[in-house]
Amino acid sequence: MCKSMFVAASAFAVAVAFATPALADVFPVTGTITINGSASNLPSGTFANATYDPATGALSTGKFAFPQSTTTINVGGFGDITVVYQFSQTNTSTALVAGDGTAAMTQVAAKIEIISTSLPLTVTPCRFGPIPLDLAGTGAATGLDLEDRSFTVPPTTDSCGNFRDVINSQLAGSDNSIAVHLAGDFTPPPGDDNDTIFVDGFDG
Repeated sequence: MCKSMFVAASAFAVAVAFATPALADVFPVTGTITINGSASNLPSGTFANATYDPATGALSTGKFAFPQSTTTINVGGFGDITVVYQFSQTNTSTALVAGDGTAAMTQVAAKIEIISTSLPLTVTPCRFGPIPLDLAGTGAATGLDLEDRSFTVPPTTDSCGNFRDVINSQLAGSDNSIAVHLAGDFTPPPGDDNDTIFVDGFDG
C-alpha cells in the first residue's frame, strides 16, 4: 500500500471511530420503596439503553425496568394477603450529575399494576398511575443514588375485581418514598464545586 493510501485509510479509520456512537449501557438498579407507610425492597432491576458522559455529567435517555415482585396488604375481612405486583416506568428519563456531585433525573412516570393475589379471586385490571417521581441525590464513582422522599399514588379507577375501594385504601395516598441505586461509574464532571443542581425538595 502506498503512503498516500495508508494515510487515507488511517484517517478514515479515525473518522469512523469518532463517528460511532457509544454503546448503550444497562445499569443494575437496587433500592427500597415505601407505599402507604409500608416499606419493602424493590426487586433488582435495570436502567437500560443509556450512556453516561463523565465529561459533562449527562446520563442519556433511559428507562427503569423491574421484574414482578410480591408484598403484603390488608384487605378488609380477608386480613393480610400476598400481592404480586409490577412496578414499571411508562416514559423515559435523563439525568445530570453536577461538578459537586449533586444529581437529578427528569421526572419519572411510574405505574403499579397488581397482577394477582393469594386469594382465589380475580383482581385485574388494577393499575395505579401515572405516579410522578422526582428523583435527586448524588453521583460518584461508586454509583448514582437518587430518592424521592414523598410522592403520591393516585387512586385507581379500575374495578380491581370489585375490590377497588379496599385496595385504594391500602395503596393510594402520599405516605410514600423511594430510593434507588444505579450501579456504575458516575464520577462528577470537572467543574465548579458550587455548581449545584436544584430540583423540587432537593438542594444537595
